Amino acid sequence: MKLFNLFITSLFLASLTFAETDSLTIIKKEFYQATEDTSAYVRIFYPQISNLNNQSVQNKINSLLETEFMQAKNWFNDFIADTDYISEFPPDWVFSFETDFRVTLNNTDFLSLVLDYYEYTGGAHGNYYSIGYNIRLSDGEILTLKDILKPNSLQALSEFCVEEILNMFDANSLNDAGFFEDDLDISDDQDFYITPDALVIQFDPYEVAPFAMGSIEVKLKFSQIKNILKENLIYNKQ
Repeated sequence: MKLFNLFITSLFLASLTFAETDSLTIIKKEFYQATEDTSAYVRIFYPQISNLNNQSVQNKINSLLETEFMQAKNWFNDFIADTDYISEFPPDWVFSFETDFRVTLNNTDFLSLVLDYYEYTGGAHGNYYSIGYNIRLSDGEILTLKDILKPNSLQALSEFCVEEILNMFDANSLNDAGFFEDDLDISDDQDFYITPDALVIQFDPYEVAPFAMGSIEVKLKFSQIKNILKENLIYNKQ
């Protein structure tokens, strides 16, 4: 493989994904880079926002999102530089690094979206994960669970999650459902995203259960967990 002679193209697509009167405009952009023989490539779809009233906050958010999604480009470059590793695999294998995104909540006050990442770097299967970005549009800050939960509520959140998981899998315990452990301990940095009516806690493959179970998303309706949520949350306008 000609690993260091790269064919590079950057394609910026102004394809509108969400554009409502009371929401931001989300533009999907694409970056693509490949080796000359296309034996390895990176394809990044990433979001950029427009029509936010505060231009400096808009720039801050767009810079953050582009930087986060573009990490896949750095991983691609590191990978193709490791010629000894790549030479161990059959010559017809294609290695890939890919990102896309989902917008789960979009209004004038709050944006929640999910980065979906997939890579194949050899072996029996590729790997994938998701990251939620929950952005307050007044200042462009990324919210964590401590920003939306009342103090000392993580244990209660964990219990709500366990209850919902048992319902999802029709099981009597997490072990019966196939999880590694029979309890769940959610921390402040647990990944999540927000929909118009729910908080969704997400677990990547291998995080709490075997790869075969895939990613696990636990949807907790705001009405279900209202006692542990802070009051007057900007995204919860039910």
